[in-house]
Amino acid sequence: MALAAPTALAGWERGWKQLQRVAGGQNPFLSWEWVSAWAATGRCQPLIVGEAFADGRLAGLLPLQRVRRRGLMQLEFLAQAAGGDDLDCLLHPAAPEGTATRLLAAALARARCDLIRLEGLRPDAHLRLALAAAEVGLRSLQVEAAEWLPNLPLPSSFEALLADHSPNFRAEVRRRRRVLLRRLPQATIECAQSPSAIAAALEHLFRLHNQRRLQKQDRGIFESARLRAFHSAAAAKLGASGQVRVYLLRTPAAVLAALYGFQVEHRFLYFQSGFDPAMAEVSPGTVLLSAVIEDCIRRGLRRFEFLRGDERYKSRWTTERRLNFNALAACSWTGNAFLRLRARVRARRGPAR
Repeated sequence: MALAAPTALAGWERGWKQLQRVAGGQNPFLSWEWVSAWAATGRCQPLIVGEAFADGRLAGLLPLQRVRRRGLMQLEFLAQAAGGDDLDCLLHPAAPEGTATRLLAAALARARCDLIRLEGLRPDAHLRLALAAAEVGLRSLQVEAAEWLPNLPLPSSFEALLADHSPNFRAEVRRRRRVLLRRLPQATIECAQSPSAIAAALEHLFRLHNQRRLQKQDRGIFESARLRAFHSAAAAKLGASGQVRVYLLRTPAAVLAALYGFQVEHRFLYFQSGFDPAMAEVSPGTVLLSAVIEDCIRRGLRRFEFLRGDERYKSRWTTERRLNFNALAACSWTGNAFLRLRARVRARRGPAR
């Protein structure tokens, strides 16, 4: 077992990338690029634990961070607050049995904390079993359903996709495209893929997303300068290996909508979008989303992942979805008291509706 000091994150880069290439199910939110960009914000105390084979190759890796919330020192996934889904430790296909449990036990031995809070766990996460292992010694373990992740299987053509939906839905998608092109005949859609183009396109995304949230009397996630800097850095790193795409719907005069996501294997992961609320009457967000889905089909992708959130517009495209989970467990008597109080409060409130 090898443990890194919080300042030694860079030392994991080569082994991390090698492990992720063979671990299967490529996930940008568990990548070196994503996590190191988050660590560079300086707002967390990284704690990386790894287990190696005899030849030095990594058998498993668990990237965590220590943060203080509500007066409690908590241990969570590194970059957990960045909005990633399907989180877990990284395991080599040939990793020895119990590797995830040993990784978690090593992290807990290394870091003093009151609470472990792991959010966005995929349903089959190795860490779900590790959390329940007696040798880890956690108390008041609570594993709860978190958010739905809608996902859309992609057929051979966009027309085939529309044919699987209701006549009303098909007519609406086509009508909104016609209306926009009739009003804005010079409108085009472009896709930023190089690091420099991605950087410029993200500035439009940040602005449009925040404008749309403000119209809904809500705060956009990109109002935070720290989050904007993080996404710019992470997208530049992932974009260098072709994993980032930022689509823009624009006219010669202005950008009307933007959509930001990741392409891994045969999937597109739709992370965030925004559109100019002043142009809502021509549905730029809906038109761009339909065009991105059509482009994914044209390029041979097999699945369009909407990621977290069960908003109505997603359910209009697909009824297929899966759950992610959150897990909380106490590491001290203070954390145990907090979880017991939390359980009582939630019991009094009754089931969520």
